Amino acid sequence: MRHEMFYEHGLKFLCQPGCAACCKIPGHVHISPADAANMARLLGMADSEFIASYVKQSGKSWKLTERPDGACVMLDEQDRCRVHAVRPQQCRSYPFWPEILANEFTWILEKGTCPGLDVGEYFSRERIERIVKGEEEAGGFPPDAKQVEGE
Repeated sequence: MRHEMFYEHGLKFLCQPGCAACCKIPGHVHISPADAANMARLLGMADSEFIASYVKQSGKSWKLTERPDGACVMLDEQDRCRVHAVRPQQCRSYPFWPEILANEFTWILEKGTCPGLDVGEYFSRERIERIVKGEEEAGGFPPDAKQVEGE
């Protein structure tokens, strides 16, 4: 018997223009070597240069560094993601992280950070579970053409 989750009937989410609140939460953005290579390529950097500039390594674990204010180092001056087109899975799946989906209370708490929760696009339980597994993405705010092209 499957345990019924609070989001059994789905949830709504729509990334809000100009927000970037999820990217400003101090914490760790876990990345893979492939993520680093993709971001380096988009930024026109050598992999080694990208890693030296933006990656903290601890054993086999890789994380993006943070700006002094705790925000993601990939945010530009206008709080837009410089690597949106190739952002890591952790970023692609927000807000459908297990710790946020733990129960309705944690979802409500996250609403204090993210104004896009409970508005906009409907995500079924099945789609949410595919996002959690990394089989699909939550979306994120569409970048402008310059971000996609890496200009």
